[in-house]
Amino acid sequence: MAEKNITIKDLIRDIDYRLTHIEDCQADNRQLMIKLIKQSNRVVEFLRDMEKEVMNDPDYPGDINVGLPQPESSKKINSVQELFAEFMEKREDLKEFEEELQKHKDEITPGQVGES
Repeated sequence: MAEKNITIKDLIRDIDYRLTHIEDCQADNRQLMIKLIKQSNRVVEFLRDMEKEVMNDPDYPGDINVGLPQPESSKKINSVQELFAEFMEKREDLKEFEEELQKHKDEITPGQVGES
């Protein structure tokens, strides 16, 4: 096999070509990003205008989800939130009951049923 003599000039030319290609790609990416940002700004403006129109509509019910069926996960989340709220309401009673149990701990016999 014949050895190929690569000079520093060839290496520099190759590096220059690669850097120029990277710069071109970056310029293309920059133009694409500018287009995407402009398009997203137009979408935001459109949605903002639509929101203003909806809020000014006298027939607007106030909740966008009115009449739509709730997904199963949303129902579960609501039930857990209700359960947590109920627990928080009864928490104070539970603390009082625990304190009462601690006072009479030595008088309690497991398995024994007493009179009420």
